[in-house]
Amino acid sequence: MLMLLGAVMTISPLARGPQRNPAVNISSATVAGPADPKEFEAWMDQFLAEYLRHPYASLGFVLIKNGKVFFQKGYGYADSKKGTPVVPDRTLFYAASVSKLVTATAVMQLIEQRKLRADADVNTYLTRFQLENNFPAPVTVANLLTHTSGLDDSFIVGSVDRPSDLVSLGDFFTKNPPRRGRPPGEQIVYSNMGMAFAGYLVEAVSGVSFYEFAEQNVFRPLGMEHSSFRRPFPSNLAPSVATAGVAGQPPDKTAIQPYPAESLVSTVTDMGHFIIAHLNDGRFEHDQILSEASAHEMHRQHFTQHPHMPGVAYGFFESYINDRRALFHTGGGGHESVLYLLPDEHVGFYLVYSGELEKDFVQAFLDHYYPASRQFNLPNPPSDFAQRAKRFTGLYRPNFIAMTSIEKLVSLIADTYVVSNDDGTLTLQLPPFGSKSLRMVEVEPLLFRAEGGFYIAFSEDEKENITRMFTSGSIKDPTAYDRMRWYESGLLHAGLGATGFLMFLSFPVVSMIGFIRRRWRKARSERQSATGEPHLAWRMATLVSLLVVITPLPVLTWMLFGDHSRPSQFRVAFHISSGALLVAALLGLTLSIFAGVAWKRGGWTIVRRLYYSAVALAALLMVPFLYHWNLLGF
Repeated sequence: MLMLLGAVMTISPLARGPQRNPAVNISSATVAGPADPKEFEAWMDQFLAEYLRHPYASLGFVLIKNGKVFFQKGYGYADSKKGTPVVPDRTLFYAASVSKLVTATAVMQLIEQRKLRADADVNTYLTRFQLENNFPAPVTVANLLTHTSGLDDSFIVGSVDRPSDLVSLGDFFTKNPPRRGRPPGEQIVYSNMGMAFAGYLVEAVSGVSFYEFAEQNVFRPLGMEHSSFRRPFPSNLAPSVATAGVAGQPPDKTAIQPYPAESLVSTVTDMGHFIIAHLNDGRFEHDQILSEASAHEMHRQHFTQHPHMPGVAYGFFESYINDRRALFHTGGGGHESVLYLLPDEHVGFYLVYSGELEKDFVQAFLDHYYPASRQFNLPNPPSDFAQRAKRFTGLYRPNFIAMTSIEKLVSLIADTYVVSNDDGTLTLQLPPFGSKSLRMVEVEPLLFRAEGGFYIAFSEDEKENITRMFTSGSIKDPTAYDRMRWYESGLLHAGLGATGFLMFLSFPVVSMIGFIRRRWRKARSERQSATGEPHLAWRMATLVSLLVVITPLPVLTWMLFGDHSRPSQFRVAFHISSGALLVAALLGLTLSIFAGVAWKRGGWTIVRRLYYSAVALAALLMVPFLYHWNLLGF
């Protein structure tokens, strides 16, 4: 569980802190942009100077302007051990979540061909299984493309040890149907599983594998000869995949089952072709991968949490920085990536690298080549806001956390607070543990602007109670937050869990101390009754306590000594741990009976009975606690 929590310490999409981002004002944009490739190269070299001092530096970049490659270059080494330099048209990087844009494009092609309908229930296209109908509204194709499906993610279920363990999307989803954790169409809930499921729909209606469809209908017409979703890598591409930044994992271990959402490897040259098609109404040279109408449909806003804040198109997220609307997607996993389009300026770029840049490239690029006509500053708060501030203050939790799997444990460090300030503003305290914060001001009912130009909106129910919060801005994914009650706090639950664990840990210690004392005195401090019930009661509590105490050991053993490239080892360790918890929970129900008998017969001292009853209560509460956090292995 520690491993799971540690992997998501930057839980909030805003946790890296705000960047300067002016207000949305499209009409104020000025004609600008890079004009001289040599000047741009000099600016780029200067921007990357600090980054290139690191031994892990490995970066590829391509900039498209007016349908042509304006600039492309490789920096650092694709393989630092061999001294292999990054070559823009040869070195393949992991695109990570930018893969979703290729998948969304493939789905849009099938919508154009009328083999899919954006507003159709996805169950219409499924023959091997059906999504559960646990909410009134169906999941539509458009929901998948806009991250509004409400489908839960599960990184554990989607992980494999080796590429040889991959199965077809049909077999995977038949065995692991996506779980619906929230109603569709109400909020943006980022979902890898949802976009991978969209990739499965491509297979279901086209009659060919997702691999083949992407290769035949996207890569081939765009001349993307050095791009692939496949694992193992095709033999002609494998030697060119950059090894820098993949945490020491060899290429044969980099595989994930929901591959339409994550698995693309490509060169920056190839991604430049992809950008050209999207900036040129679906056309690349003599090939049209999307009609002009389909390209416009894919790029327009299809969902937003508030009419006056950035939302999401099909696959792309919206961004308004320096007075200009942009479409973007980021990726992180092995390599960090960002694909950014300025459709009105016919400019776009793709940046991919290992390690950390430590500076915001997008903001720096826009500040230099597309400066804002005016600096964004927080407005003065409304004079009456202090009287209304309590409507918005309280505890919130981001909604991209899975509700139906062990990943729900991430909620333990996801507490997000909105607090009121004395000056008529609010402060958004971001997880983990309020490490970052944003001061925000109400600009219209239910809509706020924050430092760095971020947008925060709230929604209310029919009784005008605030129920959700939404954030977007810069190149951070739009995020929805549920408003929580105080007793749902992750820190509170973590404290309760720790208290219960310490209670169970104390019982064997107390038993051992008592045993030693009795041996030392060579006599029992208490006589056992003829029925043996007090003796059995104490032994049962000791057994339950030991089962709880040893529960973390399988996972900790895997963390310390296991092969972290093999998710199956973690799954085995978790199932052993959850199995021990399940047995402890079932046996623990008997402790309440033993406690009742002890109080009825009065066979123990009052202190002994109180202590035993406290342990029995912990055992009784353990069942709903473990069920709530999906730790019973069901």
